[in-house]
Amino acid sequence: MTTVWRTRLILAAPFLGMLALAVYSPTDDGPTICPFALITGSACPGCGMTRAVGYLARGDLGMALKYHPLALLVAAQAMAGWTWFAVRGRRAGAAPISNRITSAILVGTAVSLVVVWLLRMAAGTLPPV
Repeated sequence: MTTVWRTRLILAAPFLGMLALAVYSPTDDGPTICPFALITGSACPGCGMTRAVGYLARGDLGMALKYHPLALLVAAQAMAGWTWFAVRGRRAGAAPISNRITSAILVGTAVSLVVVWLLRMAAGTLPPV
């Protein structure tokens, strides 16, 4: 695949994904594809995120936060990453984000997911799997 087509697919992916989530609504009674949930019978730190982003795509912030309190954070990070990719692609010679910053963001997000998961588990508010 050429670089041009790969770039076009990357730029189109968020719009296609949000369109799919706006049209198709993941439900609680649908199939579970999370390996952690299938093995343990309990939601993982990211469980509920697809349903939460689906509700964000349809403009229902309350339901989105019910399914995953970090849905806005993850959506904002995805939009920021996509925007950086789009802007960087237009500017020849633009420097990539440093590995230190990328690692800090990824580790911070992972820690946040685990902390929220533990709090939700203690409170009994994990989403159904």
